[in-house]
Amino acid sequence: MLTSAAEALIAQSKNTRLKACSTLGNRLEHALRIYAWFLLIVTVLPAAARLLRPVELARILLIRYQNPSRRKRARISGFIFLGLSIIAMPFAIRAQRAEARWLIIALLVGAVASLEFVLDTRLFDEQSLARQNRYFGGVYAAIAIATILLLLT
Repeated sequence: MLTSAAEALIAQSKNTRLKACSTLGNRLEHALRIYAWFLLIVTVLPAAARLLRPVELARILLIRYQNPSRRKRARISGFIFLGLSIIAMPFAIRAQRAEARWLIIALLVGAVASLEFVLDTRLFDEQSLARQNRYFGGVYAAIAIATILLLLT
């Protein structure tokens, strides 16, 4: 009788843990969906700004980077964040969890943004910056499309 009572308690404990894991999994999936919408917004907005108003954005960047120390600071931080994104990418790709796909998209957004920082600091004329804005607008648009496709799955 004691054995069957112990077995019942063990079975009940296992069921409780399974329910808790299921609830935690649902919460995590919900949080990741919210994060996916955030990723979509942070890729659509830069894509729209760079594709719809590339010349105006180039003018803003020229004004922003007139100060050589600010330009240098942006270049250094861009290299640091680009390096961190590149270092973290293999870990995200090899992760066996379904959540890793969102991490890959987030790292890709970070890498693209930091690469844009680095390249923006190397250009000094409006025409080149406007052309680069169009290129990065297309890249951000492609990432937004990938995010939409992930949201649909």
